[in-house]
Amino acid sequence: MIARVAVPIPKGEPLDYRVPSGVDVQVGHRVRVPLGKRQVWGVVVAVTDTSTYEGPLQSVQASSGQVIPPVHLEWFSQVADKDRVSLGFCLGRLLPREAGARRRRLALSMPEERVPAEIERLGKRAPAQASVLGVLRDGPLDQRELLRRAGVSAAPVSRLVEKGLVRPEVFPFSFPLKEEYRSPRLTQEQEAAVEMARDVSSQGGSVLVVGPAGAGKTEVYLRALSSTVQRGGGGLLLAPEVSLLPQLSARAAAVLEDGPDHYFGELSPGERWRVWRKALAGGAQVILGTRSAVFLPLRRPGLIVLDEEGESQYKQELMAPYYDAREVARLRAEHEGLGVVMGSAAPSVETYYRAQNGQLGLARLTERVTGRKPVVRTVASGDAVLSLELQEAMERHVAQGGQVLLLSGRLGYFTGASCRTCGTPLRCPDCELALVFHLVERTFRCPVCGRTEGQPVCTSCGKGGFRLFGVGSQRVEQEARRLFPGEEVARLDSDTVAGKGDVLAAVASGRIRILVGTQMVSKGLDFPGITLVGVVNVDALLSVPDFRAGERAYQLLAGAVGRAGRGEGEGEVIVQTDQPEHYSVRCAVDEDYEGFYAEELEYRRALGYPPFSRLAKLTVEGKGCVARARTIAGQLAAAGLEVLGPARIPPRRGVARQQLLVRGADDLPHRLAEALPEIPRGAKLDVDPATLG
Repeated sequence: MIARVAVPIPKGEPLDYRVPSGVDVQVGHRVRVPLGKRQVWGVVVAVTDTSTYEGPLQSVQASSGQVIPPVHLEWFSQVADKDRVSLGFCLGRLLPREAGARRRRLALSMPEERVPAEIERLGKRAPAQASVLGVLRDGPLDQRELLRRAGVSAAPVSRLVEKGLVRPEVFPFSFPLKEEYRSPRLTQEQEAAVEMARDVSSQGGSVLVVGPAGAGKTEVYLRALSSTVQRGGGGLLLAPEVSLLPQLSARAAAVLEDGPDHYFGELSPGERWRVWRKALAGGAQVILGTRSAVFLPLRRPGLIVLDEEGESQYKQELMAPYYDAREVARLRAEHEGLGVVMGSAAPSVETYYRAQNGQLGLARLTERVTGRKPVVRTVASGDAVLSLELQEAMERHVAQGGQVLLLSGRLGYFTGASCRTCGTPLRCPDCELALVFHLVERTFRCPVCGRTEGQPVCTSCGKGGFRLFGVGSQRVEQEARRLFPGEEVARLDSDTVAGKGDVLAAVASGRIRILVGTQMVSKGLDFPGITLVGVVNVDALLSVPDFRAGERAYQLLAGAVGRAGRGEGEGEVIVQTDQPEHYSVRCAVDEDYEGFYAEELEYRRALGYPPFSRLAKLTVEGKGCVARARTIAGQLAAAGLEVLGPARIPPRRGVARQQLLVRGADDLPHRLAEALPEIPRGAKLDVDPATLG
């Protein structure tokens, strides 16, 4: 028997291996095979009687059992093909590695009446094992506590597990945030949205739920998922940021009969593997996670929900495969007949365009069902970190018992520095980006490569004095602490995200009165105690050289408007900006997505950007990248493709880079494959990129 194995190498087709007798190998199994001088784990994609390889075949070394349903291989292949990597490379990156759980408890796995006989049998020849059984008679225990009470090492426990007398029980992950959540009575608009979601769950297809913050989109998701579970199906509920999961988890636990499982990158390998295996075995009903959870192998999938659909974090941009969870969800819907529900107060222009053109269903929620629309106003940025108007509003709301959320578009303390002597900007020598000053470490740090400088000197004049400017989240936090010394102030951004669950629990309890955060806390969260939101520097987003800059600014502001006024008290939002008439700012202040969409669509139509085209980003790195980029551009242009560039972009970790943008129609991936059959060494291709540069 021959196993065709997709091995984790960037290029190439699956390889054939001989299956020794006694080794169980089936399609979808993970197997260990020799590859050159090393051994790797790959996935079996076919089992045949003959091989196309004419030489002698090497043998499969071991099989660890099924890791992926065979039916998933087809759409995994499409994910790999789009980014021009091998199926084995794609599976190696996206499937969790097998790992033992860090936290587990142990329990007896035999009838209670059998325990005395086993203890007596093991008492003389294996007294340590007998001691373990004696301790476990009182009930399951954490492994560390079990070892302490029994006075043994881990070896006797492992032996009992091998014999089947003791079984490990992994502690499921849970967030510290808990809520008493009462499911409200649905409005007619919500009922209609739930019905559309139920239809796609049972018949397949996609629907977009659009509505302002507080319109009850989360309740629509949970009702649709509950209905899917009642019919015997499973569901995935995805969010773009881990910070959104604690509250979703608390509410899902209140609505669903069985609490949800969780799957995201910050979990331990053992916990991710446990959830993957549970889904594969058909034991998982609803799983909450970030973008990687879209690949989970639900045995009976029914519905995938993507909350905050417009967020760019659904796209993987750091390494191949550069998948988009929204696109993968649509692929699964086509192949498995399941439904996809996407929801947002500010959906991506491309998705809303598809909904407007009838390519997916559209459910509108026009009114808030919790709280009321806050009072929103813009004020000039000025020189202060927090404007006088914002300071006065903070004093008023804190005095009235409200909570305050301050949003900053940038990390760090000072976001830029220039030489006091000659004015030269302080930049990362490897990436040419402005170094950001972080107060806690008292160092300048590159936001891309992480390079730090404790006492930098000017590259032009050699002097060491710098003028610092710009406002980051650390500076906002310190200013809030200075102005309100008697109040509890906390910061939640990517520098502090490790403690997000505890911070959010403290916000929910009202203990934290002022929360400072970045874009990750500008959406999705529902805390009735927050009555004031201040947006410190939205202009930084509008100045980003990317055609989606206006969309990103609108999404931040729409999220900010949605965080205030969710309780009984009146909400207020203050936006510090020097561009109050920019359509992104103006429409967000009015909660007018339709108005924003109309202006943004005309802008993109005039310049030929998505949704009126598709883009591909080709980045060429390393020595000679200029000449190589020009050669690639010539090949693509000769094939009739529209090429923008090449253009120099800032280096990454000292490596020079050139970028090409290729613009085309829906068949762009196919035309790229014809024009460029092989991606040249040192080049990276990202089709439908979320960001430029």
